[in-house]
Amino acid sequence: MVPPPDILLFKQLVELKSFTATAEALQLSRASVSKRINRLEDHLGIQLLNRTTRRLSLTEAGRTFYEYSVQISDILQEAEVAVSEIRQHPKGMLNINAPVSFGQTVLPAIIADFLRQYPSVSVRLSLSDKFVDVLEDGYDLVVRIGKMDDSSLRARQVGTTRLHVFAHKDYLKRHGTPRTPADLRHHNCLMYRHLRSGADKWQFEGPEGRETVAIKGNFCADNGIPLCKAVEAGLGIAMQPSFVVDTLAEKTNIVCLLEDYTRTPLGIYAVYPPARRPPLNTRKFIDCLVKHLS
Repeated sequence: MVPPPDILLFKQLVELKSFTATAEALQLSRASVSKRINRLEDHLGIQLLNRTTRRLSLTEAGRTFYEYSVQISDILQEAEVAVSEIRQHPKGMLNINAPVSFGQTVLPAIIADFLRQYPSVSVRLSLSDKFVDVLEDGYDLVVRIGKMDDSSLRARQVGTTRLHVFAHKDYLKRHGTPRTPADLRHHNCLMYRHLRSGADKWQFEGPEGRETVAIKGNFCADNGIPLCKAVEAGLGIAMQPSFVVDTLAEKTNIVCLLEDYTRTPLGIYAVYPPARRPPLNTRKFIDCLVKHLS
């Protein structure tokens, strides 16, 4: 096995492009640097560098080895940070973004628990049902619900939720109870603007597979709470995640519909910038999300 110090010395030499500069940077003699590079090449059994009196250049093997040396250097630095963090406590600012309903109904208790554990952290919470750019908008962590698209960002699933179709008993007395998804075409459906399938299309999993129903209604909103209030007022039928349905005040008068037509559970994800190892504040908050949502 190649000694890690020789790998790091090789990386430094490639980046400084000089035996003399490398020797000065590492406080070694030039002869010592040359000897260790020769030893490295002998150990690998292949030439890594083309040497002339004026310049150094990498061989094909050298380029490959340099790429791995960069990764090794990064991992060693992260190991140092990880060990040092054992003696540290989370502190500073944590910028979070989450969907509005989730942020209003679920996150307050989680944030309160997190801040009780780590009082040196300050949380700045932004709520939006629109897609935000984690990097561009400067968030440390974004909560997203639903299917995750391929992305350069990192994501960890911290929980799941289900979509429910529901209505008030008064509405059902006046308009009847839908027995199949197709029956929804004859009802006033309250639409959520940011639904992935489209505000006017609800999807179900029935005996014959996936079924998409085109619905219509006289109220559309970009947040689930107003839709729930409209359901409580007997205006129509809505489809919302379980954590939103749980906010309904008159649960005894609310009826969940079409429960035999299962809807695929939605993943709840913590999304964060593509660092190999997320910062301590972010990791601790993700742990808190898992604790509450799993």
